[in-house]
Amino acid sequence: MDSNDIYQVSEKLRHESRSIYNRLRSIDADAEFVTHVSEMLSEYPVISNERCGVWYVDPQIAHPDSVYFKSTDGHTGNWKFSLRRANTHIFPILNQHKGCILVDSTRKGKRMPDSFSRTIPIWCAVWNTAVQMLRGTEWDCKVYTPPRVVSESENSHMSNLVPAFADMLLQSGIDVRGLTQEMCKPVRPIWITRDHRLTIPPDFSEAEFCPIICVSASSTRDCSDGFMYVQGAADDHELWAGKLTPQLFWQHREQLLSNKNTAEIVDQVVSIDQDVQRGNGGVSFIRNTNVAVGAQVAATSLSGFDAVISCGEKMDSSERHLRLSIHDSKKGQTEMAIAIPQALQFVEPFMRNNSRILVQCAQGTNLSVSIALAILTKYTDDNGQFQINERNVVSKQMIQNRLLWITTSHAKATSGSLFERALGLMQNEWRRMEHERMEWEVERIRLKAKISASEKRIAQLSTLYTVSQKHVVMLETMLKGGAKGEVKQAASDVKQAANEARQAVKEVSGIGVADIVEVTRGTRERGRKLLEQCMEEIEALTNGIDLQPPEIMAAPLEALRRGEFGSVNAKGDTSSAGSLGVAKDADEPRLNGIIESDRSAGESLALASVHMPKRMSDDEESQPEQRPIRRISEQRRRRRLSLTVDEVDSGGAQWHETRVLAGHMDCVRAISARADVMASAADDGLVVIWDLAQKPRARARDMAPKGICRGHLAAATSVVLGTDVVYAGGLDSSVRAWTLPADSTSTSDDVDGVFPAREFVGHTDAVWSLALASRVSLLASASADATCRIWSVDSRMSSAPLRATWTSGTRVPTCVSFADDGARLAIGYDSGTVDVRDLAAANTPVTFDCGSRITSIARHDAVYAVACVSGTVHLCDSRTGASVLSTGIGAYPRPNVVATAVDISANSAVVTGGSDGVVKWWDWRRPLTSVCEVKAHKQKADEGVCAVAYAAGGVLSAGADGLIRLFQQQIN
Repeated sequence: MDSNDIYQVSEKLRHESRSIYNRLRSIDADAEFVTHVSEMLSEYPVISNERCGVWYVDPQIAHPDSVYFKSTDGHTGNWKFSLRRANTHIFPILNQHKGCILVDSTRKGKRMPDSFSRTIPIWCAVWNTAVQMLRGTEWDCKVYTPPRVVSESENSHMSNLVPAFADMLLQSGIDVRGLTQEMCKPVRPIWITRDHRLTIPPDFSEAEFCPIICVSASSTRDCSDGFMYVQGAADDHELWAGKLTPQLFWQHREQLLSNKNTAEIVDQVVSIDQDVQRGNGGVSFIRNTNVAVGAQVAATSLSGFDAVISCGEKMDSSERHLRLSIHDSKKGQTEMAIAIPQALQFVEPFMRNNSRILVQCAQGTNLSVSIALAILTKYTDDNGQFQINERNVVSKQMIQNRLLWITTSHAKATSGSLFERALGLMQNEWRRMEHERMEWEVERIRLKAKISASEKRIAQLSTLYTVSQKHVVMLETMLKGGAKGEVKQAASDVKQAANEARQAVKEVSGIGVADIVEVTRGTRERGRKLLEQCMEEIEALTNGIDLQPPEIMAAPLEALRRGEFGSVNAKGDTSSAGSLGVAKDADEPRLNGIIESDRSAGESLALASVHMPKRMSDDEESQPEQRPIRRISEQRRRRRLSLTVDEVDSGGAQWHETRVLAGHMDCVRAISARADVMASAADDGLVVIWDLAQKPRARARDMAPKGICRGHLAAATSVVLGTDVVYAGGLDSSVRAWTLPADSTSTSDDVDGVFPAREFVGHTDAVWSLALASRVSLLASASADATCRIWSVDSRMSSAPLRATWTSGTRVPTCVSFADDGARLAIGYDSGTVDVRDLAAANTPVTFDCGSRITSIARHDAVYAVACVSGTVHLCDSRTGASVLSTGIGAYPRPNVVATAVDISANSAVVTGGSDGVVKWWDWRRPLTSVCEVKAHKQKADEGVCAVAYAAGGVLSAGADGLIRLFQQQIN
């Protein structure tokens, strides 16, 4: 015999061993063991576990209901608690009989199925845990598993999952409290296998648990007597039983087992007893809907339904009766995917009319349940009312809810592989919808972020638009009122000058009338030029155009007023030669650009107005404050001198205003200078960049800004300059950064558009002060939220710039200043104390007390100059905290005058600013008397000078009048 013959013989023997006859004999042998156990434990009902367990229980001893604990829910590493197999209908049975017997079997190689060894233990532990959560009392929630089947490690993994499963159960909508209300003991599994010799019935009456006795009907040993025993013979019955059902088997048991030619007998039994084949499952309405599920009934029983869907063999359909060709086996899984859309289309008009619909199949347990689940998911809401799911959105929770309706209304609803197929189709649809939902969710978040950014930009632009509109209105008012009045005054002056010219013509020979007319004509041109300039101012505030103030050439007019006539050319200029020229030793008349500030009702307006000097009388010329300034050489005028003690002591140097910077519309709060670049922050929310090396406009002391940084939604209260970045803090609790404009950038252009290049978010209240240590790339900020924060300005740390946050109880920081290239930081507080912290060490900071609220801190080398509300300026050693001056500098001793600003320079020079608008220079070695005092700014709402700083070879001061002034030394 060759190898092929041996293979054929072995295959024949294998098929014969698993013939329908051997399977039915094996089932009958296993059923005898189940009957024996039920007789020993007669007080407990016998319940079969779908699908295999139904074959092993004699209908005479079987409970009408069955359960469905699936083995795949207990596979190792895939443990789960299924809500669609919650088996809630078992609890009334347990409450009535104080326990039950479950029957199932398994294939060759196992003592018991995974449904008994793992699924049921998890089910028991989950329900016990849920009861404990609801009642709040001690309850046995341990996972009990057969010791020689499940290892301790696997038991531990299963136990860790139980709390999460219990939470899922409590949130599922199942009435856990109502189902377990009568439970007096926790449920616990007990196992009996075919290998046990059960001679004495166990007594569980005194046990502390309610037993669920799991009987594994199959034996691991050969129990054959005249046949070949098949362990777990009833498993996958759709593959070998054909149309034979458990009910038919038990009704025709003796006939089927009496002859080895069982296949022919099966066909005879099925053909004779069609009613039996259709089953006896009954009809059940699902919850409060008009959809019923059940086994096939006679045609006369269909009169109570408006529409019927029959699942089974292919037959002709009618208007009210849809017949779907679906085989009740694994082969019918592909047919289910085609049948569900047909059923949904057929049933829609009946669902709209609230008609009664029956979905039936041979057993009422598999096919009909699958179709009913699809119908309920498509055409009902969460309350069971008709509602078409137009978007075909299927969620996992929706499937679970409808499945719970079916399982609680129809006891045999969860059996059959086709039901799993239908459920799989629903879940695939849910996964597809969930994937689309996630994509839409991501898109929604992206659009929401984009909308938020757009709204923020709109708010900023709206704020800028509102401010610009106010400025335009004020300029228009000024144009109609003040500017027009000045033009009229200029015209009046021209008319008066013309009259004087005519008189002079009579007295002086050589002057023609045409020359005088030419002068008058030139003056009119200058008047029109002034009107055009006002219009340019309006356009500049809205479009950022660089403004140049009108330059009215007053020399010819002055010549006429003085009576010093010379030849006048076509341009209106006077000649420097001849008897009509200006004398060389005469004082040169000057045209000064006087910047005035007029703010009313909380609004600020800075306007460069040009005043033409009038002819002075002899009495006026005798007044000392009106005497002309002595001319000095251009080289000496341009030379920038720093304040030195020797010059101060000698009295040979005085501080004079050389430039006026008018770019803000409200109080200038802070200034910061580096080399020839200066930045200013003001209550108008703007940060303006100035080039101090820029030449002033012709015959004027003011100049245009180099750049305007916008972005703050409230007043900008602090500013500090870096190498190529400017940082500003404001009342909107933010710190923002802009890139400085390049040298080629034209004046008055915005820097980086409207928005800053970077923003530091963390403070929750106004930011009062900033300090920058460029060497270590650190930025310090003091805020009204009682915190001082340290930020990294390194671009590599842009995602998480915050390095430290310091608080000091109830003290609120008001100003900060770095020392030693960023190694130390001085923090001034509203309590009047100053802490000097070492950033590299965690030691206690050096503290010195100044007595009143700190308004400003400046540093030079190791000396801090601290300005206080009391009007005193203290000088302290940053290393020891000791006072350099015992009493400080009494800069502003008058009541209600605050020292608001301070800066310190080399050679013992200190400059201070007060709320009275006065800037003072001091030699701190002789602090009793100031070196120089200048009334620099007008007072506005008890505010005068807001900031001072040494820069560009001079001193800068900023004030409440919206102006910045540059003072430089001039030697008399």
